[in-house]
Amino acid sequence: MSLTERSYEEKRNFIRMKVDTMVSFTRADSKERYEGRCRNLSGAGMLLETEKKLQLGDRLRVTVPSEGPDFSPLDAMVEVVRVDAIPNLHKFMCGVVIRKLSEQ
Repeated sequence: MSLTERSYEEKRNFIRMKVDTMVSFTRADSKERYEGRCRNLSGAGMLLETEKKLQLGDRLRVTVPSEGPDFSPLDAMVEVVRVDAIPNLHKFMCGVVIRKLSEQ
């Protein structure tokens, strides 16, 4: 199969992994900390579920904790590029693009 014959799901530059882990985040211009869940993760971004309403273009510092002592937490600066409301759950699903990974 040539590269031009790939199926739609395989056209991504980074594989999207389903995850279900708690995250914490702050807005880039604030110290106030919020909680949410990371629902999927790739090398380019993630899907966050949160009760905090975010706006397109918001810049956040997101921390995904480590599952063990051999790995550092993921600490990234991200930008909100999609916000979908889930009215019956009073939550939001937010697509974010990773702009910069912080070094631990």
